[in-house]
Amino acid sequence: MKTYLSWLLPYTCILCHQPSQRRQDLCVDCLNNLPILSHPCPSCALPLPGDLQTPCGSCQRQTPAFNKIHALFTYQTPITQLILQLKFHHQLIYARIFGELLAEKIQCTWYRTTPLPNVIIPVPLHPSRLQKRGFNQALEIAKPLAKILRLPIDTQCCSRIKPTPQQITLSAEKRRHNLQYAFQIHGDLSGMIVAIVDDVVTTGSTVQALSATLKKHGANAIHVWCCARTAVTLPQKIAL
Repeated sequence: MKTYLSWLLPYTCILCHQPSQRRQDLCVDCLNNLPILSHPCPSCALPLPGDLQTPCGSCQRQTPAFNKIHALFTYQTPITQLILQLKFHHQLIYARIFGELLAEKIQCTWYRTTPLPNVIIPVPLHPSRLQKRGFNQALEIAKPLAKILRLPIDTQCCSRIKPTPQQITLSAEKRRHNLQYAFQIHGDLSGMIVAIVDDVVTTGSTVQALSATLKKHGANAIHVWCCARTAVTLPQKIAL
């Protein structure tokens, strides 16, 4: 019945509020106008000027613990608003949309010759943050992604044991300091290929800390899948 009704009732684009020709939540025009990340650092996905193929200065100075960050968009309008609505206003429909778009990117442009990861690990929230928010946005994004790619999600092997303050207003150095010993691994990941899922990568400190911890417990390769990557790493305040 649900499938039958979906053909009778038109989909409405969540951005322009017009009927969506794609029969999905974003119409063709709005989808094509999203800020696709076009010239990323091949390692950390930091947006770079021009068509540079070399790693950014930070990755050249110190090789990250993860193999690569794969990001869909740059963190700017309207992606900024969608992610803030997801995280702070419980608009979980955006998690599903981001998860589906990530899966589409991976299916179309990536693992044609490379094996898929063994497991998806959403970046965990500290229990106090999870209780306050009511959900983990990384897990909500990972659910449709894992379903489409037919991959398992593991929410038990990794926990956040250090209650770090909101990272968005902190410098990169303070983020790194706050995230020391923030994660704990339960079990052995020897030889496994892991995909970390998160909503936004800003300085990369969170996924770097988590990746380093996973590597210490045997992970062979670590890829980071995220919705958006910030173009700058300066502290910033966003009105919610």
